[in-house]
Amino acid sequence: MQPQSVHSDDARIVANLRRTIELTELGLALRQSVLQQERPTGDAMAQVMHEIRRAKEQAWQRNLS
Repeated sequence: MQPQSVHSDDARIVANLRRTIELTELGLALRQSVLQQERPTGDAMAQVMHEIRRAKEQAWQRNLS
């Protein structure tokens, strides 16, 4: 690969990572908002984190099967 091509690839990767992070943040904020509307007295962010951990554990279990 030529240096210009490597720089171009790096810039594209960085841009994609930024978009991924932005979309993740938006998705988490949306889920938190939904949970707050459903249960105004609960800790919505704690519930979001719990859901993420549960989904991660389920994914690991599926991969082990």
